[in-house]
Amino acid sequence: MVLVPLAGCSLQGASSGAPTHSSTTVPSSRTDSSSTASSARAAAGIPDCPAGGGGDATSSVEALGRAVVGEKLPDVVLSCIGGDRKISVRAALAGRPHVINLWASWCRPCRAEAPMLRTVSRQTPGVGFLGIDYGDRSSPDGISFAGAAGWRYPQLEDPDALTRRAWGVTGLPVTLLVAGDGTVVSRVDGAWTSAEALRAAIRTDLEAS
Repeated sequence: MVLVPLAGCSLQGASSGAPTHSSTTVPSSRTDSSSTASSARAAAGIPDCPAGGGGDATSSVEALGRAVVGEKLPDVVLSCIGGDRKISVRAALAGRPHVINLWASWCRPCRAEAPMLRTVSRQTPGVGFLGIDYGDRSSPDGISFAGAAGWRYPQLEDPDALTRRAWGVTGLPVTLLVAGDGTVVSRVDGAWTSAEALRAAIRTDLEAS
């Protein structure tokens, strides 16, 4: 599939107020308790994260490569948005085809494509959607953005940019279409140009409607 995505946000020198990703660590101030995080997600209309074994996120990335089309998605252990528990991305997919979208509240192209993701996610119940907040400085920023976007699917967070190394993320947004067996079947670096383009990719690459 050949798409012409909108220009994405570079992770080298983001816009004012955005974290700069010159290393794999982004400053984070996540002190939310489990109950506070769950309440914040619920208030924003974001469902709880799926079950998925946690563990040591750093060690899970060490020997893994990039998210390449035709290969299995390297596993990464991230926090459910709000920071209250760890989730293995691979376990969270639970054998279902998924659209995984990496975004940040400071990313303008992410804002542009947000309504497209909202619309298509509600129209394709046979496909799971999973969001990953990449590099926001605080959980409330990400929760507020996802809630305002109207995303009614689970959201993880990656304040330490683990996916940058594991999946080869160099700019935002990024969307991965992953088959039920965990194989990456399509990758779009940049924003979707329309909801129909996303629907067409799901029909073609994930063979779902």
